[in-house]
Amino acid sequence: MFERSKRLAAIVLTGAILAACGSGTSTTQPTTGSSEATAVVEPGTDTGSQPSSDGIVIIGMSQSPDTLFGMESQSSATTQVLNSVQPACVTTLSYDYQPVCFAELPTFENGGAVEEMVTVDQSYTGPFVIENELITDTSVLTGPIELPQVKVTWKLIDGITWEDGTPVTADDFLFAAELYANPGTKVASRFTIEHTAKYEKVDDQTFSWYGVPGYQDSTYFLNYAGGALGPEPKHVLGSVDAATIGGSDYSSKPLAYGPYKIDEYVPQERVTMSANPHYWGAKQGLPKISNVIYKFVTSEDQILQQLQSGEIDVVGQIGLSLAQAPSLDELQAGAEFDIQYVPATVWEHIDFAVERGDGVATPFADAKVRQAVAYAINRQEIIDQILFGKTVAMNSFMPDDHWAYPSDASVINSYAFDPSKAIQLLNEAGWVAGDDGILVKDGEPFKVEFFTTEGNDTRQAVAQLVQEYLRDVGIDVELKFVAGTDVLFKNGSEGILAGRRYDMALYAWVSGPEPSTPLYLCSQVPTAANGYAGQNNTGYCNPDYDKVALESQSIIERAGRLPLLSQAQQIFNRDLPTLPLYQRINVGAARKTISGFKLDPTSQQDFYNIETWELAQ
Repeated sequence: MFERSKRLAAIVLTGAILAACGSGTSTTQPTTGSSEATAVVEPGTDTGSQPSSDGIVIIGMSQSPDTLFGMESQSSATTQVLNSVQPACVTTLSYDYQPVCFAELPTFENGGAVEEMVTVDQSYTGPFVIENELITDTSVLTGPIELPQVKVTWKLIDGITWEDGTPVTADDFLFAAELYANPGTKVASRFTIEHTAKYEKVDDQTFSWYGVPGYQDSTYFLNYAGGALGPEPKHVLGSVDAATIGGSDYSSKPLAYGPYKIDEYVPQERVTMSANPHYWGAKQGLPKISNVIYKFVTSEDQILQQLQSGEIDVVGQIGLSLAQAPSLDELQAGAEFDIQYVPATVWEHIDFAVERGDGVATPFADAKVRQAVAYAINRQEIIDQILFGKTVAMNSFMPDDHWAYPSDASVINSYAFDPSKAIQLLNEAGWVAGDDGILVKDGEPFKVEFFTTEGNDTRQAVAQLVQEYLRDVGIDVELKFVAGTDVLFKNGSEGILAGRRYDMALYAWVSGPEPSTPLYLCSQVPTAANGYAGQNNTGYCNPDYDKVALESQSIIERAGRLPLLSQAQQIFNRDLPTLPLYQRINVGAARKTISGFKLDPTSQQDFYNIETWELAQ
């Protein structure tokens, strides 16, 4: 234990030195972004070496988008960049919802949502839902049945317009839904489309969604555009083969309806934007800053260095981490920077390969082994030593201050650090110590590959500690630090996560106002059969979990959902396809010459209000 403690100290000290010195991390990823400032306005302009000038703000990010066609992206970097161009039509600030593109959020109370009974018999064509199961074959019916059908109607705000001057209409939202449904579009999930009877245009500014009979959804007001963030321009893409959009020029320069339009996208380097003159807020003088540059830099340490040198003005959660807290606190003590630490709904976790997608046998098919790993990892020590004690361990797929967390916390096992319990469970699962201390079963040593993203000092330090903890109980862990966009999060069978070609993987999920129960549904396991359209990267499937999770989604009132959500979390906590580690603290920094930047705990976009930011004169 003394030797491991010394190694722990070395890991922590190294991270602190890197953060303080801005020396960067050794990676195999090509360097992205310039070490010089990119204070440019027009595409092709030479990047200078001066800090940003009046009218320009440079946002630094340590990850770059995989594509700017948001429908086909699972990258947080894409979400952040597109927020300035195609903002979410409904935001999720402070554990609630706010309409952006719509005049109001439709509800049953204001008449925007209604429910009617419809008859389903063997002459009915289309899917329907009985006891939360999606059914496509009416031959199972013994006679006609009456099922509720939900209809939701949205009305667009006045003045919402594409950057080319074409009005955004209901047709663009219905077209986005068509793209989501198209098998040629590489989307993460088609859940909403699969539970849609139809979309219907009322007029140019109004459209409706009809759920399939029997489907009741607690977030019915989010079912516009097939579950997309917003519309897609039918007048531009309507005649284009959906399968080709992701590889076309459009995926680098999507049409804007938000405060900014894209002038230039240099992959792995920068996105240069200017104010969209057709933005609906232009009459109110928005956006207040005329030009924005998203600059992609290799590592968090280089981000910090460029923030200090004046080459970057603003950084959000994809660029800074708690590992840099000592240096950031020093900056906060000065007069130039505003540093923000905000508890986030982003949670770091370790996925286990319950069932691999490549057919390779996995020791983590056994729940006892997954539980053993949980007991073997000292999460509190990780938090104290790597994260400066500024966050808390998580035991479910949502923070313990979430409205859906069990009111009786004792029903959730905290898996407190207990190596002896871990060894006991491993022995019960048939693993015994070999001559070299590594566990063996059926002649095979317990050796696994553990993947996480390169260029992230905090994750790499956590992974190194996990490696040490598991070695102490006889598990040999090989660390794999890989590129996020092009390797770990890559779509399709070649992706480490989507293809389920891993044993353990460390990355983050985002919770929010709605519980993350869909993450672990059987239907969300990415496979070739569903075009890898799912995010249950563990391969976990438990019908008992599906039953209560799906039922919880069909109840509209929160009070009625709580018992079911508690059951779902208890099943998850017992089966443990994923080990939650800790609630991430969002870290942000901005020069004090910029006002308006403020992180929100439940927003997936750090720059959700970028159109209101101002530069001091």
